Amino acid sequence: MSMNDNNEMAHGSFEGRISRRTFLSRATALGLALSMPGFILQGCGGNDPIESSLSFANWASAETATRNNIDKALQAFESQNQVQVNNIGIPFDQVLDQLTKASQADITMDVMELSGNWPYALGAKGVLTDLNAFVPQGWRKDVFPNSFETGTYKGSLYAVPFSITPHGFWYNKALLKAAGLNADRPPRTINELNQAMTVLRAFLPDNAYPLGIDTSKTEYALVGFWPWIWTFGGNPMQDDGKGHVTINWTDDGTVAAFQWLQNAVKNRWTPLDLAIKDERQLMANNQLVFKLDGPYLTGILGNLNPGYSSTQQVNATFAVTTTPTGPGVSQPVTCADIHQLAVSSSSTNKDLAWKLVDFLTTSSDVITSFLIPEGGMLPHKSFNTSTLYSKYYADPISRMFISTVIPTMRPPAYGPQYSTAAAAIVTALQEIAQGANVRPRLNRLTTDVRGIYA
Repeated sequence: MSMNDNNEMAHGSFEGRISRRTFLSRATALGLALSMPGFILQGCGGNDPIESSLSFANWASAETATRNNIDKALQAFESQNQVQVNNIGIPFDQVLDQLTKASQADITMDVMELSGNWPYALGAKGVLTDLNAFVPQGWRKDVFPNSFETGTYKGSLYAVPFSITPHGFWYNKALLKAAGLNADRPPRTINELNQAMTVLRAFLPDNAYPLGIDTSKTEYALVGFWPWIWTFGGNPMQDDGKGHVTINWTDDGTVAAFQWLQNAVKNRWTPLDLAIKDERQLMANNQLVFKLDGPYLTGILGNLNPGYSSTQQVNATFAVTTTPTGPGVSQPVTCADIHQLAVSSSSTNKDLAWKLVDFLTTSSDVITSFLIPEGGMLPHKSFNTSTLYSKYYADPISRMFISTVIPTMRPPAYGPQYSTAAAAIVTALQEIAQGANVRPRLNRLTTDVRGIYA
């Protein structure tokens, strides 16, 4: 039987609800890309009835490296529950925009993969379900610090953790050793980091750099710069937990962090105008010594350089520690960067949608076929050290993330206006990196951001 035949069978299988053909046509009209395996009834026998259907919007199905793995996980859920899953792949940088358009067009994405500020932006629009009633107490007690806080706004839990991926401070041990620095003791303070970068700049060729800082005009650049702001004692956006945000981008710590960034560019400690993707390429080519990045960098390095194709090879050259501390903090800190799952408020079967969320966060099929290969840490803290999965996290880099880096993560002042404000912030970030006078530019940024929140 051809795929078209299978598709036609699927089109007629949704008695009493939106037809698959209608769903696909409406989604396609919005430019949503549907993963090919989601077109057919994966894992279900030809005569088995399909009891219900769900749509799952995610970026994993839109990326070559993870598409097959997430498809396998969803096929297992379909087979076990006699459920049709419409698997909708959306490129990462289009997720918020596409989900917003889908909700405006009355297209329900029952379950959504989210990140960063997206739960707040969508939750404020009424798109998401409050999941407080669904989350078992056992899970609440078995999570890394701030895992649930990153999806909570004004008491509503709009998203639960799916994959824990905050940035740790990566460093190339081989380059440190070659420059005469102690590869077993990376910089622990900003002063030590500055001293190391001075030595490295004198040692490295012109096409290599001591440090990577994303200064592109993307919201994700802010994820990478928040730890530096906090390290210098800055706190330019403070949320009182009730939705009120105090904004001051000219506090002494924030000014110091941006001045340090500008000096780093002037000293050629960090390249200018490179996004995180380009910095990863430099690191894979041994042209970058330090950078903040997630645990999944192990796999990315292997994809970019055959010499790092195994976890052992990556660990032989690289290591991870916490962000160096600065004059404003006594403990290291990093930004809570988490892949999350949410349920649509318009879902007609929220219990089934939650069942998919629970499956995606606890099933061994998902953990072994998708979450572990993706490179993040598991959302149930104990799973990372359990007998079943600890062997996958036995290398030094993974252990460092689990025991030391992840406990230092904290969320920024996420909220409904955050994404709009982030666009203004990264514009200022880039302009300061390019040489704009720091304090006047941050004064203007304060005015701009206050205007956005007003």
